Amino acid sequence: MAAGRAARYRSPVAAAVARERRAHPRVAVAASLRYAASRSFPRSERGSGQIADLGFGGARIEVDRPLRIGQWLRLEIAIPASESLRMPVTVPISAPVCGRVVRAIDPADGCDDRFPHAFGLKFLASSRDRLLHLLDAMLPWLSLLFIGAVVSHALYLRGHNLYYFWYHPVINTYGLLITGYIVSRVALACLYRPPPDAGYLPSVSVIVACKNEEGSIRKTLDCIFRSEYPPDRLDVIVVDDGSSDGTFVEMERAKSDHPGLELIRFERNRGKRHAMAAGARKARGDILVYVDSDSFLRRDAIRKLVQGFADPEVGAVCGHAAVENADRNILTRMQEVRYYVAFRIVKAAESLFSAVTCCSGCLSAYRRTFVMESLDAWLNQRFLGAHATFGDDRSLTNFMLRRRRVLYHSEAACSTIVPESLGQFFRQQLRWKKSWIRESLLASMFMWKRHPVAAFFFYLGVVFPMISPIVVSFALVFPAFGLGTFSYLYVYGLLLMALLYGLIYLVRYKNRLWFYGLAFSFFYMLVLVWQTYYAVATVRRNHWGTR
Repeated sequence: MAAGRAARYRSPVAAAVARERRAHPRVAVAASLRYAASRSFPRSERGSGQIADLGFGGARIEVDRPLRIGQWLRLEIAIPASESLRMPVTVPISAPVCGRVVRAIDPADGCDDRFPHAFGLKFLASSRDRLLHLLDAMLPWLSLLFIGAVVSHALYLRGHNLYYFWYHPVINTYGLLITGYIVSRVALACLYRPPPDAGYLPSVSVIVACKNEEGSIRKTLDCIFRSEYPPDRLDVIVVDDGSSDGTFVEMERAKSDHPGLELIRFERNRGKRHAMAAGARKARGDILVYVDSDSFLRRDAIRKLVQGFADPEVGAVCGHAAVENADRNILTRMQEVRYYVAFRIVKAAESLFSAVTCCSGCLSAYRRTFVMESLDAWLNQRFLGAHATFGDDRSLTNFMLRRRRVLYHSEAACSTIVPESLGQFFRQQLRWKKSWIRESLLASMFMWKRHPVAAFFFYLGVVFPMISPIVVSFALVFPAFGLGTFSYLYVYGLLLMALLYGLIYLVRYKNRLWFYGLAFSFFYMLVLVWQTYYAVATVRRNHWGTR
């Protein structure tokens, strides 16, 4: 009776797990494995891990990096001879096995620190599974066909911009330029390759500047110390910029687990730039790696990030960031797609010419000697008579761009927490727009010296956001008041460009979030585009206004 009542209140997930285990008993096993994302595009995501238990229907795996629910994996399992003797004959261990990630599992106590992520895997067995696997394999190629169709149609529509040019000269000029800009960025990003692994292992100082981040700082530091980088070449410095919550307490707890951690505490808030500078002055490493206090590194991120510095002319390398909390609401899902485009398309295209214009605060590295050369000028930067107290990462990137090469590494990855409310999001976007305005004006003075293609796209990228509100007004707002003709062609062109970005995300990740890329494009056109002029009007206001 008690067992029946317990079964009645069991969650659907727990019930499904119980049914699967009864149908296919598991055997506890200690076996290493190598995995690759099955038929991934353009190349497989690979990693390593171990199996905690194994059966005919599936397995529990512990791996070195986060996986996505629904992702297909191809496993190569190395069963020790002592373990293979007690394996049921139905367990597939003699050849690579294909399976699908069906759920995330809390890691067991005492699990191997090398493999902190645990997942339930269901092996490919039924006809339905085989059909899903086939669709998963075909989806990137179908998306590429749609991308080709979207680009071709967008270019065809530009003929209408030329034919009807004098009916809407402003809108048609903008349409021609913006389409060429976006399509060429995508084309250049397809040529991008990350810096090769040169086996370069310089001494590295990881610096984390934080304020009021008690909820995330411990995880950030734990991820850094789990990095696959020689411990004798790695030191970690965390700076508390006058927090008013329990951030410093969490820092001290982290130090008890990681005695090598160095702590710096400001009694009052001085700003992120001063915290970054304090870390740079204390650092001993040849390379400074800056990590935001709400960003979580993959284990191989630091090792991959520093490979670009094998070239002595490289001053900075930007890593890749995904959204940690993408599943929270519509806003975070839109940001997930937007982040991917901003890094893998925009920064990848800039990296071809060693001219990445903003090394993200989520994860970026700088050559320490180059930073120290510019540290005082950067720390005391003024704009329109006021001290510059935001846009620190973009500003430091500008100091590197004046004389050095700046690259992007798509495989040096982390995840970061993004705003979940509109208020937080608008404050963040306003701060970013202000720093973009200031640093774009400063970069305009020297970007013409860079590669002509990089310079051309940079100046276009400065002009477009400034005139976008004007174009939207002529195309949509004025016609609503009877002033001019509503431009359906403009809306349709925007839809095509939004669809292009969404499909690019779909090719890489093969999940339903691609649709939110379309939503973000219209959200930008209808809402965010107007924030640019407010940012111009208030650019001298230097308060953070983040959370």
